[in-house]
Amino acid sequence: MRPVVFDGRFGWLHPAEGPSGVVLCYPFGYDALCTYRGMRRLAERLAARGMPVLRFDYPGTGDAVGEASEPGRWRAWIDSIKHAVALLRETTGVECVTLCGLRLGGTLAALAAQELGGVDGLVLLAPVLSGKNYQRELRAHYRKWLLMPAAMDCEAEPDTDAFVEAYGFRLYGDALESLRAVDLRRDAVRPARRVLMLDSLDPARVDALAAHYREQGMQVERQSFDEYARFMMEALDSEIPQAAFRSIENWLAGAADNPATLERMAADSDAGSHADQKAELMADRVSDPTSGHLVEPGVIETPVWLDGGRMFGIYCTPESRTAAAPAVLMLNTGAVSRIGNARLGVRFARRLARQGIASLRVDLGGLGDSEPSQDAVSLDALYAQAGADDAACAARWLTAQGHRGAVLLGICAGAFVGLHAASREPAVIGAVLVNLQKFTWQNICDEHGKPSVPVAAFGSTRSYLRSMCQPRKWVRVVRGQTGGMPVARELVARFAARFGAALADRLERICGVQLGPREEQRLFTALHARGVHTRLLYGVLDEGVEELERYFGVRGGRLRRFGRIGVAFCERTDHAILSARAQENVMSYFEDFFRSTFDETRQSESSVSGGTRRAWLDWRHARTTQWLLKRARALRLSGEA
Repeated sequence: MRPVVFDGRFGWLHPAEGPSGVVLCYPFGYDALCTYRGMRRLAERLAARGMPVLRFDYPGTGDAVGEASEPGRWRAWIDSIKHAVALLRETTGVECVTLCGLRLGGTLAALAAQELGGVDGLVLLAPVLSGKNYQRELRAHYRKWLLMPAAMDCEAEPDTDAFVEAYGFRLYGDALESLRAVDLRRDAVRPARRVLMLDSLDPARVDALAAHYREQGMQVERQSFDEYARFMMEALDSEIPQAAFRSIENWLAGAADNPATLERMAADSDAGSHADQKAELMADRVSDPTSGHLVEPGVIETPVWLDGGRMFGIYCTPESRTAAAPAVLMLNTGAVSRIGNARLGVRFARRLARQGIASLRVDLGGLGDSEPSQDAVSLDALYAQAGADDAACAARWLTAQGHRGAVLLGICAGAFVGLHAASREPAVIGAVLVNLQKFTWQNICDEHGKPSVPVAAFGSTRSYLRSMCQPRKWVRVVRGQTGGMPVARELVARFAARFGAALADRLERICGVQLGPREEQRLFTALHARGVHTRLLYGVLDEGVEELERYFGVRGGRLRRFGRIGVAFCERTDHAILSARAQENVMSYFEDFFRSTFDETRQSESSVSGGTRRAWLDWRHARTTQWLLKRARALRLSGEA
C-alpha cells in the first residue's frame, strides 16, 4: 500500500492488477477509530483478490486538512468520495468501481453514487438509514459514556443544537441540518447497478430499502451482519467480521470474474460522465505525499516510513523550523491509530507546529498503518517491550532529522511505552506520561489474546472515598441495592499494600535493606540518572493514581527525591482524554512543560536568574561565615581575659 494525498485528503492506495476497483468509505468519529484496523484488513483482502482499493479520510477527519467545525462539511464529504472514485480510475485504470461504506460511510457512499452515475456496485454495511435516528443514537452513546468509570470527573458538554458529540467527535451546523434531512430510501435513487446490504440493526427498514431498490431494477443481495456488535467495539476489543468480509470478497469477485458483466459495466461507464469528471476533478489535485504537503498556512505534513518501512508516521513541521530544536513524539493511545482519541494527535501536532515545534505522530508496530497488519491486538501486545523499542526507534529517527532529542507524549498504554523507552533511550530527553496505569506488566492474556484475569474490577480509591460522602450511596447500601463489603475489602487491601510499600521504602532509606523487587523505582532512577525531564499527569480520579500511590506514596510524594521527575493532577480529565476539557488540559500542560524545560530562550533567562540567585546566596553565606568567626573570636578573647 502507498499513501496518497488529493485535495488535502489523506488516503491509502492498495494496488492490484484487476479491472474492478473499490473505494472504502469510513464511518464517522469513534466508529472509525474502532474499525480502522478492520477496514485496513478488508482493503488488503480485496487487493489480494485482484481489486485495487482506495481508503481515505474525509475533510476535517483523520489526517486530512481542516476541522470538523468548518462549514460545508456534509457537501465536502460527499464530494470527497466522488474525487476518490476519479483518483482510483485515474491511477489504476479500472473499468468499474464499487463503493463500500460502513455506517455513516454507507449513507455517504449511496448519496455520492447517485450523483456520480455509472457506479457498478454498492456495499452497505449497517448503513445509517435515517439521519434523525442517527443523531439520537449519538446523543444516547454520549450519555452512556458519561456513566462509565473512564468518564468519571469528566466535564459534560451542554445539550445543544449547535453540535452533537459522541466520544469526543462532533457534528456541527450545516452537517447536522443535512443529516437530519437524510432518508436513504428517499434520497438515494438507483445509486448503483448492484447492491449488497449487510445489516442486523433494523431489519424492517433494511428490507424496505432492499425492496425499494429492486423496484428500480437493481440487483440486490440482502445478508445479516451478526458480527456487527463485536466489530464496533473499542479499538483494542474490535473483532474482524470474518464472515461479512468473506461475503463482500465473494460478491465483488463474482462480478469481476464475469466477462459479460465487465463488458456491460465498461460500456455504461463510457456512456456516463465520469471521464469528464475525471478531467475536472483530478487536474493538479494529486500530490506526492513523500515531499510534504501544506495542511494549513505555515504547517507541513509528510508521511514517513521508519525502520525500513515497518513503522508509519506523519511528520508535522512548521515551514521554518528551528534547527536542533527538540521534537515531540506522540505515541499510540492503546490500540488507537496515530490520529488519537477525538483526533487529539492531529489537532495537537498542528497546534504545536503553529508555535514552531515539530512532531511525529507514529503508529508503533502492528498498530494503525504500520506493519504487520493484524486481525487482533491484545493487552499483552500493547504492553510488550517491543513497543518501547519501536518508540526508541522513532526517537532516534527524529534525532537523525537534526532535532536535539525527542519529548514523548503518551496516554494510558502509550504512557507505559513512553516510560520504558525514556528509561533506556538516549534520544529521549523528556516525557509527559498521561494517566499511566501500570509501571510494570505481567502477561495476563490467554492463547486467544483475551485477558484471563479481570483488568480493573474497581475504580480509584479517591472515587470511592468521594462516593462515601454522598448520602444516597449509603441509602442504597441500607436498602440492599448494592453491597458494601467487596468495596470495603478492596479498600483495606489497598491501604495495606500502601503501608507495606511505605515501610519497605523507609527501611531501604534508613538501613539500605531492600524488601522485594523494586523494578518501579529502578525505572525512575534510570530516568533521573539519564537526565530525562519526566512528568506524570493524572486525572484526579483516574485509576492510575492507585498504582502511583501504592509504590510512591500519597500523590507520588516519594518521587520528589528525583529532581527531574514531577507529578501533576488535573480536574475534569477523563481517562482516555476524549472530552474537550480534558484535551485542552493535556495540551496546555504539555506546552507549558515543553516551553519551560526545552525553550532555549527561557533556559538562558533561567540560567541568568539562577546565576544571580546563586551569587546572592554565596554572598549571604560569606557574610554569615564572617559574622560567626567574629563572634567566636570575641568569645575566645573574653574567655582569655
